[in-house]
Amino acid sequence: MTTMTRLLTFSLAALASLALWGGPARAADTADANASGSDPAAVIEATARRALDVLEERREEFSEDADALFTAIDEILLPVFDVQRSGDLVLGRHARSASADQRRRFAQALYRALVRQYADNALDFSPDQLVIRPVRGEVDPRRTRVDSEVRLSDGTRVAIAYMLRETEEGWKVFDVVAEGISYVRNFREQYDAEIRRRGLDDVIASLERQGGIAAPDEDGAG
Repeated sequence: MTTMTRLLTFSLAALASLALWGGPARAADTADANASGSDPAAVIEATARRALDVLEERREEFSEDADALFTAIDEILLPVFDVQRSGDLVLGRHARSASADQRRRFAQALYRALVRQYADNALDFSPDQLVIRPVRGEVDPRRTRVDSEVRLSDGTRVAIAYMLRETEEGWKVFDVVAEGISYVRNFREQYDAEIRRRGLDDVIASLERQGGIAAPDEDGAG
């Protein structure tokens, strides 16, 4: 595994872990933190609350039931992850020529494919300490960075930054940066090459298969 792949795996697993550790029972905490007037660091902090307890309580269940793991992550991550914004950023220049439906399908399929791909890694992500740092300077509703540091059991320290923007539903994450490596930028480069080689529709169909999304009927029926 290359350094870039390792760091991206770590950053996305960390984001998935924050969702997993929040636990369905703590969804109200995240909603409260995301209420009007809250700061983005509080959203990340609330999502990470009771991390080790929830992970340990359900580790055996999740290790035997991948669907339960995916569902648990999705229920907590989806409300605080800006799926469409992140998908559009990954599409990059291709978003300008894509239809609204293509953009929507790409964003949803990418999100689900990545959650399924990195969900298992969340079980192996067991930091001894997670420090969420206060936002430096003024909070920009268009783009605010929340820095954090994870110290692993072997003493390794990993810097992870969450990029958020304020939406009508509250603060949402649209990018995760681990040790300076952005998941949006990395996947933009990857999918730019794929889209130019295979076409956007083919890439979307492939992501939908990976994410377990049923292909839409050709006649548009549900």
